[in-house]
Amino acid sequence: MRQAVCQPLCRYHKPGRREEPGCGGLAWLEKRPHLAGEIHRLAPQGSNPLFGLKPDDPRLHKVCAGCEYQADGCDFRDPAVDPADCAPCGGLRAVAGLLAAGRDLGL
Repeated sequence: MRQAVCQPLCRYHKPGRREEPGCGGLAWLEKRPHLAGEIHRLAPQGSNPLFGLKPDDPRLHKVCAGCEYQADGCDFRDPAVDPADCAPCGGLRAVAGLLAAGRDLGL
């Protein structure tokens, strides 16, 4: 799952370094390994990081709610950070890409 998500979709990815506690979006996806093939087919869209979904989409908030970075360290969900200065994590981008492609993820 890391190969499908981190390198191609995450601006925060650091090759060879595993962040702790780890990406909440990736953790959510790792519980659903059957989605890896679909994620590999997502085309990264730099100018449209959430594949057309809005940052306040409630389905995306459900993924973020379980992320340990949400409480302290997630610039994307921090209202004090200018949206131009941050980006969603690769896991959230992958979830958004699947949802935008019409995949029902049960969110």
